[in-house]
Amino acid sequence: MAMTTTVATRLAEHLSRSDGQEDLCFLTWRPSTGATRTSAVIGEVIWPERGERLLHGNVSFTSGYFLRAAAHAAETGAGLALVHSHPKGRGWQDLSDDDHAAESGHAAQAVALTGLPLLGLTYAVGDQTYSARMWHRVAARRYTPQWAENVRCVGDRITVSWNNSLRPIPDLREQLTRTVSAWGPDLQASLTRLHVGIIGAGSVGALVAETLARTGVERITLLDFDAVEAVNLDRLLHATTRDVELARSKVETLARALRRSGTAGNPDITALELSVVEPDGLAHALDCDVLFSCVDRPWPRAVLNLAAYAHLIPVVDGGILIRSDGQRMRGAEWRAHMAAPGRACLECLGQYDPADVSLERTGQLDNPSYIAGLNRDHPLRHNENVFAFSMAAAANEALQLLTAVIAPNGIGDVGAHLHHFATGTLDRDEADCNPGCLYSGALLGSADSHGLVVTGRHSIAEASRLARRRAGRRLSRRIARRIDDMLWSSV
Repeated sequence: MAMTTTVATRLAEHLSRSDGQEDLCFLTWRPSTGATRTSAVIGEVIWPERGERLLHGNVSFTSGYFLRAAAHAAETGAGLALVHSHPKGRGWQDLSDDDHAAESGHAAQAVALTGLPLLGLTYAVGDQTYSARMWHRVAARRYTPQWAENVRCVGDRITVSWNNSLRPIPDLREQLTRTVSAWGPDLQASLTRLHVGIIGAGSVGALVAETLARTGVERITLLDFDAVEAVNLDRLLHATTRDVELARSKVETLARALRRSGTAGNPDITALELSVVEPDGLAHALDCDVLFSCVDRPWPRAVLNLAAYAHLIPVVDGGILIRSDGQRMRGAEWRAHMAAPGRACLECLGQYDPADVSLERTGQLDNPSYIAGLNRDHPLRHNENVFAFSMAAAANEALQLLTAVIAPNGIGDVGAHLHHFATGTLDRDEADCNPGCLYSGALLGSADSHGLVVTGRHSIAEASRLARRRAGRRLSRRIARRIDDMLWSSV
């Protein structure tokens, strides 16, 4: 389940009463559907009007308040959620008998009026922890709660409430002693349980993935359709000439290395030879809690921008630009920023041009004649890169996530960073989205209801996968791969 930090702050102010009594209110929510999980994305708060809730130590609501909230949810195409507080609670909260009766008793009406299950939340005032469950029908007039794995609040910070019974706290392993000593076991337990998606397993993506794996992150999903090529070997971590000869994909090469170098006790590394612009690729991205955009094309960036605001999945993005005539370098820059509610989106930051998204979807950006006709300084005509610059960009992207989760001295948002190699200077931009931005406006929290068609067939990805399948059919290559895998696993 996810909500913006703005909504979370307003709820905390309402639910944390000075008289120590419980309180409640209704919310709207929309489903965000991934490949293996569905998240509830919180939208509006429907504040109680005078006389619509009764405070008596515990708290109850009138039928009028319930019906008004359900009608509003139905009118806006959303589901209904009920949140109440436990004034002295700490950590993930179970349901009391009264809580169970209040939520289960309204589950049937909620789904009948809105078409979506009732979402129940509890706010533990003691440590500002949320818990959540979805009420599903299991028999006639009988509903049971399906508990969420976590509740994510995203914006200027990333704070996560965890259901320890579904996602246990990882053991503090000796390999992570120095890391944990930097920010403590509680933040380590939250950080390492995040499901992180790396979109693009090139030079920057591989370094980001390595950083996260060594920090102890348990679940990492890699998306990239491309193969390892000789031209990648000057900057692609873990890739070798042998991977080129065996026609290995970038994600396959990276995943098997992460399983070896990662420090998590039970690493779950998933390698998917997909583009995020393909329907299956986006679905797997929506299974993640945080995404890293390690791509250099406008179409995938536009898709990830939608994920950040419609689905409330923070996206850490960055890039490298080298200005050179092929003989002499004039300068180079690398940047890093996080797209999330309350921060500037990728489009407003100028990370992609919507016009180029349309061109890429029609195949023009893979047309050499079209690229040759672009202005000499156009970013699409520059593919220079250096391993050291990739390292710098990857480190800064990883630090964007660490800052948002750890929030040293209470600071979780340090703005967008642009580093200049020639002058050794840093530009910092804390601006929000431009006025009228669709992503931070109408699309914010819309989840599956965004109404945009952003994915489609990706002919280059399809051709890349087909070429690897054909290459893999050769008996000599199959034997060589088997031997290489055996040698790798024996080390």
